[in-house]
Amino acid sequence: MDNGDISVDIGQVIKSIDKVINGHQTLAQLNNVDDQTLANTYKNAVEEYQNEHMSVALTHFTYLVMNNPWRREYLFGLASTLHALEQFENALIFYGYVTLMNACDAGVTFRIGQCYLSLGKQTEAFDALQTSITQSFLSPEQPEIRQLAQSLIDESVK
Repeated sequence: MDNGDISVDIGQVIKSIDKVINGHQTLAQLNNVDDQTLANTYKNAVEEYQNEHMSVALTHFTYLVMNNPWRREYLFGLASTLHALEQFENALIFYGYVTLMNACDAGVTFRIGQCYLSLGKQTEAFDALQTSITQSFLSPEQPEIRQLAQSLIDESVK
């Protein structure tokens, strides 16, 4: 098979993988992407999301997650963007990662419930919404999430 002009240094690939897996380096660290670049990209991603430019926000949040998957706000931004784009199953995956980093966030659990409702999975949605109500009493309390979750439950029961 002709691979054209593509040349891969397998030794370098192995070293890079070792740094990521065993050295716990992020892709940003591996490629010398500085924190300010990531911070600026995050700021731009949030602005694009707020301006409802979801395809641009998706590109920014994807870049951020690929460069540092250990930042909860990057994962949450990606999940929220996927959610806004109605890619509910993909959003659930990334909300799941966010939940692994903080299992008590009522807001994330509420969004999981929204995704399940959108997918027509009433039982899962109800469970997630009930859980978000319980979580909303934990510190810091989130009464607004509690009200939203209860409203969704009430609407879905009708």
